[in-house]
Amino acid sequence: MRIEEWRKIIHQNFTGLVLPAEIGLSVACQLLIDDISNPFGLIYVDVPSSGKTIVLNFFSDCKNWVYTTDSFSPASFVSQAANVKTKDLPKIDLLPKIKDKILIVRDLAPLFGMRDDDLLKTISILTRIFDGEGYRADGGVHGSRGYDEECLFMFLSASTPIRPRVWRVMGNFGARLFFYNFNAPDKSTDTLANQLSAEFSPKQKEKVCREATFQLLNDLFNCKDGVLWDKQADNRQFLEEIAIIAQLVACLRGTINVWEEHAADGKFNHTEPQIEKPDRINQCLYNLARGHAVACGRTSLNDQDIAIVLRVALCSASLERTKLLNKLIENDGVLITEDVIHKMEWSRTSALKYMEVFRYLRIVEEISPTNPQVGRSEKVIKLTEQFSWLLSNRFKELQLLTASDLVN
Repeated sequence: MRIEEWRKIIHQNFTGLVLPAEIGLSVACQLLIDDISNPFGLIYVDVPSSGKTIVLNFFSDCKNWVYTTDSFSPASFVSQAANVKTKDLPKIDLLPKIKDKILIVRDLAPLFGMRDDDLLKTISILTRIFDGEGYRADGGVHGSRGYDEECLFMFLSASTPIRPRVWRVMGNFGARLFFYNFNAPDKSTDTLANQLSAEFSPKQKEKVCREATFQLLNDLFNCKDGVLWDKQADNRQFLEEIAIIAQLVACLRGTINVWEEHAADGKFNHTEPQIEKPDRINQCLYNLARGHAVACGRTSLNDQDIAIVLRVALCSASLERTKLLNKLIENDGVLITEDVIHKMEWSRTSALKYMEVFRYLRIVEEISPTNPQVGRSEKVIKLTEQFSWLLSNRFKELQLLTASDLVN
């Protein structure tokens, strides 16, 4: 099966789920590329019943390349269960079971809902696992045990919207996960009623999509011994665009630990902003682009691959920051306090605070207001030269391409 046929089947049964399904396919196909050693984790995000689990289920029939679980604990990668004999622990360890496979966890919301101390411990384990270098743990019952060899795997999951404290914890560790926001539109009464009278039930439609996904992955994985990617043949423009996107994601996900705020002007006392170096993000997004190319039967990048990277990148930071970035882009890279208040529907205090956050994260610079208002805290921010590409016609073309859901 070719990807064009697969897209049509998904589109016919679940209009609007083509793009998230294709992004998942791009994650999976990274396993076919010989030089990839970085695990890639993608989490679908939206409110309940928005289609996240349906997309994950498309991949669930691919047993040879997929490991699925509904109950997930990061400690299960290398178990220290006290009620299991040491010699039997390798049988229940998760890490060797997912090597060279796609791990699918249908709901990650319980993990993100942990108390801060537990969340901190969990994210630290995931950070190490996603380095792809194995994992070793020490316990009081079984001592030191684990796996020191490379362990490549891909990760797909779903969650309800991520809370700010979770972004803060992930930012302090150097986030390894990427996200895709469904933003599923509200359905009208007519649409909901038509669903009830449709000839085929959602489960029947899902089965058709699962069979199509299995056939496509079966053809891709069984017909290739491994893709030897010629990096020297990559278009330089595409590589530079991925690099800019990676730098943007690193800044958007930067962490600022605050100990005192000054509400009047939005300023606050804080630690030095912790902004991850973009090297790892750069490599992961490049791998995602290549995974999409391979899924499409190509071994060279094109505009569609960069569009996929852009869509994932613009979803891989907190909602407030991505919304403010989008408003900056819509407003030709310049915003004043009043714009932020009205466009974002924030209080003046929140507007000033987030504008200051963007300045600390080196996404914008502050410039002097043209017509300052006496007695009011008026701030003007402008995208830095580093991210001026976001205002280019090329950026707009890529956004339109991703919005087409890649069906045509």
